[in-house]
Amino acid sequence: MHVQGSAAISINRLYAIGRLVLPTIGGFLAALGLLAHAQAQSASADPAGKTKVRILAVGAPPLADEQLPDGGVVLALVNASLGRAGLGAASEISVKWTGSALTPQLLKDPSIDLSLPVESADCDNPNNLNHASAALCDSAFFSEPILQVVLSLFTSSNSSFKFDTDRSIFGKTVCLSRDHDLSALNGNGRNWVSMKRVIVVRRATLLDCVAAVQANDADTFVATDLEGTHLLRRLGLAPYFTLLARPLATGGIHAVVSRDHARGPDLIAALNTGLKKLKEGDTYASIVQKHLIAAVSAPAAGASAQRKPPPPPATAAAAPPLDAAPKAPATSAGPPPKVAAATALPAPAPPKAAAPAAPPPDRDSRERALKFVKRGSEELAEGRVAPARLLFERAAEMGLSQAAMALAATYDALELNQPHLRNVLPDPAEAKRWYERAQALGAAEADARLQRLGAR
Repeated sequence: MHVQGSAAISINRLYAIGRLVLPTIGGFLAALGLLAHAQAQSASADPAGKTKVRILAVGAPPLADEQLPDGGVVLALVNASLGRAGLGAASEISVKWTGSALTPQLLKDPSIDLSLPVESADCDNPNNLNHASAALCDSAFFSEPILQVVLSLFTSSNSSFKFDTDRSIFGKTVCLSRDHDLSALNGNGRNWVSMKRVIVVRRATLLDCVAAVQANDADTFVATDLEGTHLLRRLGLAPYFTLLARPLATGGIHAVVSRDHARGPDLIAALNTGLKKLKEGDTYASIVQKHLIAAVSAPAAGASAQRKPPPPPATAAAAPPLDAAPKAPATSAGPPPKVAAATALPAPAPPKAAAPAAPPPDRDSRERALKFVKRGSEELAEGRVAPARLLFERAAEMGLSQAAMALAATYDALELNQPHLRNVLPDPAEAKRWYERAQALGAAEADARLQRLGAR
């Protein structure tokens, strides 16, 4: 009995010691974890005093692509903006590429500072957002728009669908990739999806939406004008699809940083400051134009030696329209090659070096820019200045001088002296900047506007 009692006492003492020691060990391990996370977050400064910025880039050509010069237009603008904000020559900017969509888990990776590119999300209307966008609204800080984009509708070239008015899309089937939300279809009072005025089919990727339109499973697909045009060109399908002239919506491309990042607000503030400085001269527009031209000059799918593509049609003019179903095997003289939904795009060959000075826009770019100006003028005539400015800016970035003139006029007090625009505040500095841009692009009337602006 004495031995058993001693054993019981010993066991009780062990339990007591365990109750004291285990929480202490747990707290110590938790402290180590927090310390490791803090050290990873503070890796933005090395012993030499340099500022490190670690970027996670999602491949989304031509906005961001490891094969394009400087990683694409968005990454080039971010690098230049960070430089203007004082995080340039004295910094070390590293880029990690991923093919996965951004998630809160990726953002919380302590080895990442900024993540890009991310399309604008209407965080005030979460019902229109997909799960990924809603999660980013809750867990990330968004930068100011790095690049303005136009959300467009693409349809087969033999389709009778014309997006002339909002009503013209009623009853149509619209394909949306998984990373696009419903804001363009439901926002601004449209409510096309919620009121069942359009039918939405969801596909995993933009490539799958192209296949859906080819198979007549959808009348049109939604993409930014840059991404849609680039993808169709790489597939060799550009002659068989039409980018409808009337934009669906306008938006922006952003960088994001986790709300848990110790320096998140400072990084976003620095990027926004750098962007503002970058736009004060011609550098911003020059970077955009140079990289968009580089993306256009990159080899299409047929130029890749890694995989032999389907034989292209003899000529675009001679190619018959896309057949409905049943589908016959494509031949060199028949319909365009069908896109398999799960087919991966061949990697483009290394691009040619971009020209040091951006030439005037080519014919296709000019025609698209003129459509943007036309639509912007329509928006302005209705008193909607914000979307008009986005469309004008997009066309000006493509090298269209009259677009820069139209954009400058939306900041010019005299040009705003119209009944439907009198509540719009002028901005002489912005007017001067865009008149100077128009002057550099060859607009003869820009000189007189600048003199008039200077006199005032």
